[in-house]
Amino acid sequence: MLMRAIVLLLATVVVTWPQWLRADWDGTEGRRVQIALEMLRHDSWMVPLLYGEPTWAKPPFYYWLLMLCAKWFGTGFVSLRLPSILAVFLPAWVGGELLRRPFGSTAGWLCALGIITSPLVVFMWPTAEIDPVFSALTGMSLWLLATGVARERRLLVLWSGVTAGLAFLTKGPPFFLFAIGAYLVWYRHRRMRFLLWHLLPLMLVVLAYFVPLWLWFVDPNEMLRIANEESLGRVSQFEWQHVLEIPEYWLRALLIVMPFAAWCFWEWRGARDARMSGDDLTLRMCSGAAVLAVLLFTFFPGRPTRYLLPNVMLFVFAVSPAVAHFYRHRGPVPGFARAVLGVFGVLGAAAMIAIPFVPRAGDAAVGAALVAAVLPFLVRTPRHVVLAALLMPIVASWTVGLERSLRWHELRRARVALGRLLRRECDALGASADLGSYGHIDSPILLASGLWPEGDEMRRRVPPERWVLHEDTAWRPFAEAAPEHVMRWRMNTPFKTLTLHERVGPPK
Repeated sequence: MLMRAIVLLLATVVVTWPQWLRADWDGTEGRRVQIALEMLRHDSWMVPLLYGEPTWAKPPFYYWLLMLCAKWFGTGFVSLRLPSILAVFLPAWVGGELLRRPFGSTAGWLCALGIITSPLVVFMWPTAEIDPVFSALTGMSLWLLATGVARERRLLVLWSGVTAGLAFLTKGPPFFLFAIGAYLVWYRHRRMRFLLWHLLPLMLVVLAYFVPLWLWFVDPNEMLRIANEESLGRVSQFEWQHVLEIPEYWLRALLIVMPFAAWCFWEWRGARDARMSGDDLTLRMCSGAAVLAVLLFTFFPGRPTRYLLPNVMLFVFAVSPAVAHFYRHRGPVPGFARAVLGVFGVLGAAAMIAIPFVPRAGDAAVGAALVAAVLPFLVRTPRHVVLAALLMPIVASWTVGLERSLRWHELRRARVALGRLLRRECDALGASADLGSYGHIDSPILLASGLWPEGDEMRRRVPPERWVLHEDTAWRPFAEAAPEHVMRWRMNTPFKTLTLHERVGPPK
């Protein structure tokens, strides 16, 4: 078992390293890092802080992980992405061990390697975002629950409750949008046997944080109001225009679980035994959780891809036994697989011709396209099909992904140079020592600048500091909110406009 864990850890590092080393923050990962570092600076382990003010969009478990990494390993890009890397390794090891006994060593290894090399895991997990850790905890909780219920192993059910509690402390109520599908299958086939073994540890983990928080730190009503707006409260923002986006959302939901979801067709071919065995119950609880989550998120506006990342874990676990069956199949490659490989080869060949005429594609994309083009000629058996599905994401990671990370500073989304420019201008104006903020400021730029202004992100009050940093928006211009301030500096970026204002009159 130890040797398997070491092999998986090394494989995780190798596969994720090209994205892991990117020397900039992207998306909302900068916001997560900013909150964690502010909590660390103020020694505030119970209350998440942003611009010096409490923020309740997410519970603090993920911020605790970032704070510990910052204390032990520093605040670099590699060290603060470590929790997400462990969120690849740990579920891969747990999933492989859970499947190893009932389905054999091949299914265990394919589950573990399928998680590590899943395209979304390769390209989206090595970040400081909150979703990879939430997805890993959610997936492991439902695996443990399904296996424990199907095989009547109370200890696994208990650990599923503990893991569910940690998932709740990571992102809150969205955990239950995935769990409800597994719960329904559990009720239908086992009448929720061992319910207390799951529910009690879940509640104890959650209450261990919220009880002292509400007793000594914050008003629970205000906190719950904000948290509800950030999670389930978004359902109220659903509009009819979002109905037109449903087909595109369902297509993304299907692509998320590729390539292993393709083996569902292999699993469902021919007649099936209608009896509910323990193996079938385990897999049905996991797939039921994934499918129902897709349906429930249909009624959320926006539906970003990261909402469905737990489905990667659930589907790989559910389908791995079918992939193992296909892997052991003797004979030629089935017709459907040959057709898919043929399309893949044609697309790779076309990409090799087109890439030289698309400057943004990068030189490394030629390598990935070449591998795709020659795959149909190399794949001869079902085993080769499975190995190709595992290897292609690694090839993409070490070609397209590596080049993207090394050339990130050339992209429009790069923030480090902008942050350094902001700091240099603030120092030149003498604003760095007495600086506040008004509204939301782009977190990656702030982190790159090393500035820590405090203020109200919701624009309810103008900060008392002499200098105020503001992200210019059409909504309530700063000059209207603070006429006693004069703009001294302005920076237009491809995606934001930052302004620096000095107070020249008495405060309002």
